Formats: sequence, C-alpha cells, structure tokens
Amino acid sequence: MSLNLPLPDKDDPVWTAANGFVVRKDGGVIRLTGHETFAVKVTGEETDGAFAFMDGLITPDHGNQPHIHTKEDEAFYVVSGAFEFINGNEKITAGVGDFVYIPKGTRHGFKNIGTEPARLLVFYTPAGPESFFLAYGETDRAPEPWPDEKFNEMVDILGAHNMVLLPGDHDWD
Repeated sequence: MSLNLPLPDKDDPVWTAANGFVVRKDGGVIRLTGHETFAVKVTGEETDGAFAFMDGLITPDHGNQPHIHTKEDEAFYVVSGAFEFINGNEKITAGVGDFVYIPKGTRHGFKNIGTEPARLLVFYTPAGPESFFLAYGETDRAPEPWPDEKFNEMVDILGAHNMVLLPGDHDWD
C-alpha cells in the first residue's frame, strides 16, 4: 500500500516500541469468590489504569450480589451457558455470544441460569474492581456461597474498590 501522507521516520517509536502484551489461555491469577472462580487476566497496573479483564466460571444457579460500580463501566461476554442479568430494573437473559454492557452507577448482577458451570468474560473500564478479587478472593478452597456475615464485613472494603452492594439476592426484586 502506498500512502500519500506524511509518515513518522522509521526510527520513531511508533514503529519500534513493542508496548503491547499477550496473556495466554492459562494465564492470569485465579481467585475464588463464593460460587465464582475468576482468572484475573489483565489488571490496571498493566494498562495504566485504562482497562481490566477477567475470565470467570460460575456454578449453576449462582452469581453475584446486586451492586453498583461508582467509577467503572462493566461489560460481560457469555462464552458458555446462559445467564440472567439485571440492568437497573430490567432483567436480561444472555446466551453464548451475547455481550452485556453496564455503565457505572447502574444496579446490576448476574447468575448462571443453566444446569452446568458457565463461562463469562468480564471487562472493566477504567480498571479497578479486579484489585478487589486479587486482594480478597480466596485461593485454596472449593467455591461455596459467601454468607451474609462475610458481605457485611466487606462493606467498607468494597466501598474502597468503588463498589456498593445492594439489597436482594438473586431474585433481584
């Protein structure tokens, strides 16, 4: 291709700097939270705070507590299974290949509505919430539901990570 426009010199970092990176299929840091197992694949430290990415496996009939993020948008891509999401006061059913976007300040949550473990990719922009999983996710036990007492103990910790838990379980009423 021949372009008729000014281009940077071949010594310019735009041509020479290899600033990107790859995370392999088995890469990331594994953390367990209740019935969720997440591989934190990309952190804000790696993207100058711009973006974070996690790969989750969620057991049937489980998911997260309704909540909001005060500073980050969150998006989901369903790799396997089927999920029910809340988005404010609406419920959304999403299956393989579906993408769900939730802007900051919006009540949301998800649960696996299938009969098998289901895989969900989670994106944050800017980065931030992944640091909660890294700091407080468990590393050495089989996933089981976190009791209300654990959530109550974590209210201030979650707040420090720009997350606010909201009342309601997975009925989301």
